[in-house]
Amino acid sequence: MRYEYEQIDYQVDLPINIFTHTVERFPYHWHEATEILFVLEGDLEIRVNQDDYQLGMGDIFLINRNELHFINSRIDFGKTNVLALQFESRYFKQLGIDIEQKRFYLNSREVVAESMSVIDEIKYILANMMDLVLNRKKLYHLKIKTMLLDLVVILLEHFEVPTQIKNKQIENDQRLVEILQFMNSHCLETYLGLQDIAKEFSLNPQYLSRYFKSNVGVSLKKYLDNLRLNKSLFALRTTDETVTEIALKFGFPDNKAYYRVFKEVLGITPMQYREHFRIELEKGITKDYLSINSKESFVNLFKYLERKNISEFEMKKGKRATVDVAKPMNKINRAFTKLITFGYAPHALRKDFHDQLKQIQGEIGFEFIRFHGIFSDQLLVYNQKTDGSYYFNFNHIDSLLDNLLDTGLKPFIEIGFMPRGLASSENKIFWWDAFVSPPKNMSRWLELLDAFFKHLINRYGLQEVRTWYFEFWNEPEVQYFWSGTRQEFFTFYTESYRCIKTIDSEIKVGGFGTIDFSEQQNWLDEFDAFAENEKIGVDFFSFHVYNLSRNFLPEVEPLLTLNEISLEGNAIQKLAESGGIMLGDEHNLSVCIDHIIDKSRGLASLNKELWITEWNANSDSRDMVHDTCYMAAFIIKNALENNEKVTGMGFWTFTDIFDEFRLEQPLFHGGFGLMTYNGIKKAGYHAFYFLSKLGEDLVSREDDMIVTKRGEDYQVLLFNYSHPNHLYRKFDYSQLSPTSRYKVFENECVKSIQLTIEGLQGEYTIKKQYVNRQQGSSFDAWVDIGAPKVMDNDVINYMKGRAEPGIKIQDISVHNNYLLETVLQPHEIQLIEIKRRY
Repeated sequence: MRYEYEQIDYQVDLPINIFTHTVERFPYHWHEATEILFVLEGDLEIRVNQDDYQLGMGDIFLINRNELHFINSRIDFGKTNVLALQFESRYFKQLGIDIEQKRFYLNSREVVAESMSVIDEIKYILANMMDLVLNRKKLYHLKIKTMLLDLVVILLEHFEVPTQIKNKQIENDQRLVEILQFMNSHCLETYLGLQDIAKEFSLNPQYLSRYFKSNVGVSLKKYLDNLRLNKSLFALRTTDETVTEIALKFGFPDNKAYYRVFKEVLGITPMQYREHFRIELEKGITKDYLSINSKESFVNLFKYLERKNISEFEMKKGKRATVDVAKPMNKINRAFTKLITFGYAPHALRKDFHDQLKQIQGEIGFEFIRFHGIFSDQLLVYNQKTDGSYYFNFNHIDSLLDNLLDTGLKPFIEIGFMPRGLASSENKIFWWDAFVSPPKNMSRWLELLDAFFKHLINRYGLQEVRTWYFEFWNEPEVQYFWSGTRQEFFTFYTESYRCIKTIDSEIKVGGFGTIDFSEQQNWLDEFDAFAENEKIGVDFFSFHVYNLSRNFLPEVEPLLTLNEISLEGNAIQKLAESGGIMLGDEHNLSVCIDHIIDKSRGLASLNKELWITEWNANSDSRDMVHDTCYMAAFIIKNALENNEKVTGMGFWTFTDIFDEFRLEQPLFHGGFGLMTYNGIKKAGYHAFYFLSKLGEDLVSREDDMIVTKRGEDYQVLLFNYSHPNHLYRKFDYSQLSPTSRYKVFENECVKSIQLTIEGLQGEYTIKKQYVNRQQGSSFDAWVDIGAPKVMDNDVINYMKGRAEPGIKIQDISVHNNYLLETVLQPHEIQLIEIKRRY
């Protein structure tokens, strides 16, 4: 075995040597530089000391300074092309960083999935270093030094291993290093031989011969011949010089000696080598630099010029799970697509609203739709003449309901609020004047209800109306939505309930859209006692849940009047400022749901069918986080945690066509909607789309995934959830800006998942759709293009394209087990459909 020292020729202005080359066979050698190899094309064998490593395209490998190593192409046809980066440790000593005594182990084939983002970052650095060297970009030498520091930090953080004592004879024998360096510098001198080198170092020639072979493993003459041969190869490939001219130029005494060494080392003649590896030059420069390596290999390199964003985040420990698709399965409750909501009834008369609703129904498909203001004055339902007489008009309600039914939705009608002409006070909320008082004339209110329900039955049929839901009022326990007393509301409901049930006892009447702010509220207890005494009840119980911490709201007087709230819409912020409320932790929303369900189960009148008729992360319609990728993971997390607990869950709301308060409304203003007011999908939209694609049978449920089945197909839904920090949860939005909305999240990490699916047999197509900050998030796309305030149709169409999920397709053949491996960025959601092919 022969060991050869390789002298690294660094560029004068750089502490690195970076190059690409075609690998044939390079004998055992060593050098003082740390070397990183990146296989661009083909397969490579690396032997370090006595250990063998097999690499393929895309693999990265590090060779420590002074490690004996051998590299060889593993393919008989084609080429193995490699990028090599060599850097000297002495450069870092000048910066106060000592890496000479450090040792690293980097073999990308052995890196676990959760650390692959670090490998991608190394590839990004190597690709950009090569790009800077090739193109001599402005300040390239400074940029390369910066990248080199980044690279060394990665090595120190992720790949340092305990130093082992190896090859001490090489590291400590400075005289041998000096001899090898001298030979490298003077090998082109034909006269140079054993006698000359011995004289240079004042050594006996016989001693030098024995010493050299003992330490290097090959005779001095053979090593010198190999050194001259290696240096001659580029000239042989790129010039028109004769073989004799090249032989003499690179230190051989004649062409016969050159031929002999060539055949001995490479197994072919110089002319055969030239014919196979010829590169044409023009004025001393290769006509096509890429011909040194194939164009494909540079494509493989330069695809890493763009950094993958996941590299800026810490990697979570990889999740590994196994599911057996042959085990018995249960049906899943699709509560998450039972109900959708919007804010204000008259909006359903708008064409743009109707277009958005048809789109969401066509792609997702909900069953029911809920909204405020069925009796709002803008619909002209209750009308009073100057002489005091009155009449009812349901024309606009008919158009509204027809529009909803046209999309395949059934109404989930909230009975409220009070028409102005029937209100007993001026108390109201919202800019559109939702009057929240008891009726000033109960009999006239009951006349309205009687006429309304009979009109619905006559127009749509009794059997159809029986399939609808009628929710009485909205959060009547909250003083902003009911200005009367509790007793007045209980009486109000009782009279209304009896009126409706007199028309038809099977019409579903329930309520009340309560919201669980605090444990000390006894509103439901009082209603239950009242209902038992009056022999009434509810056909379903509905409640609202936002991620509000229910332990913080004190029993205090209103901080704002109802009229002030109708203009400003800042009740939540005022409560937060008083210390009365904050957003909860990542478990809070589910805990709140459990709390109110437990409460209802203990009350006979409310222990009925359960509906969540509003839910969202925050009750503030100007929370800019609502527009981000966070909402996609939030929706899936909480939908899957709670779908089995209730009949339906109505996310608030499906669109930003939403006007409760008179506030500025830029495109991404933090609205509740799954779509912007002009119909661009937000990331949260895709959460419901992915949920809608789940199968009917549950295969497996984990903290961050669900696996379902439909027929012979399987669906895997994954999410990577990160929760906002404490400052934001106190309604302090100081870390948010119109274009920067991710600084409020704590513990953002990349998540790797390895899922073994047992029991698959046959041919399948794997279809992966994903939503992250690069694809499927219209807000992030808007920021990327410059956050324009005004957008023409071209920009809107571009945004709609960027708002669609990313997609990847793969065909596989499975025999019993399939290993599904994937990586999710922070807030990313993925739907992976495994479809049987016949």
